[in-house]
Amino acid sequence: MDIQIQDSGLRISNGDFELASGIEEIKQQITAALHTFYGDWIPDYMKGVDYAYGLRHEEFLEFDIKNQISGVNGVLSVDDFQMEFDKASLTLKVTAGIKTAYGRLDVHNTINRG
Repeated sequence: MDIQIQDSGLRISNGDFELASGIEEIKQQITAALHTFYGDWIPDYMKGVDYAYGLRHEEFLEFDIKNQISGVNGVLSVDDFQMEFDKASLTLKVTAGIKTAYGRLDVHNTINRG
């Protein structure tokens, strides 16, 4: 289980952290993986998406994002994957249908590099 994060803050109930489990935990971990930039996470500098290199090479970026999603515990497969990059706003929209150990999860995630 992970501590529940909502709107970039921790959720607290009755003076204690709320925990995420099951499909909510997977969804939260996917969001964290997509918003971690390659080399930024000190405990494991190999984690994260290499947006700097990937934005120049769309095939690499797609592979890297799918790899990060697939690396989350409980993810069985990534289906219906789409990404859309808006060069003007440096915004990347990722949409995917994900088969998990708890059922199907639809992910709609926006990453803003601007």
